[in-house]
Amino acid sequence: MNFMPAPLRLLSIAGLSLALAACDTPPTVVDQNFGLAVQNAQAQQRLLGPGIGARSAPLDRDKLQTTPDTDGASALGAVTRYQQSFQTPPAPAAIFNIGLGAVSAP
Repeated sequence: MNFMPAPLRLLSIAGLSLALAACDTPPTVVDQNFGLAVQNAQAQQRLLGPGIGARSAPLDRDKLQTTPDTDGASALGAVTRYQQSFQTPPAPAAIFNIGLGAVSAP
């Protein structure tokens, strides 16, 4: 039982194959770099190496070589200013509404 003539069958097969080939597009730059930001962030969070989580002994934080970003005096001043900002809020800024919403006389 042949329901379609041969030329129509070939035309439909060619059309179907062209339609399926159009769906196969190469990945865009966004697709190629998908997840790269997460992988970079995870790589930057490692302290000493990839095997650090497999250790059975706890990590000795005193032996890590870290340098502080600030000295104690400037850190104390910053914390003090931060705490004082909640005690005395800053003065409100001046608002200039010159000519806005005023009714002009005829």
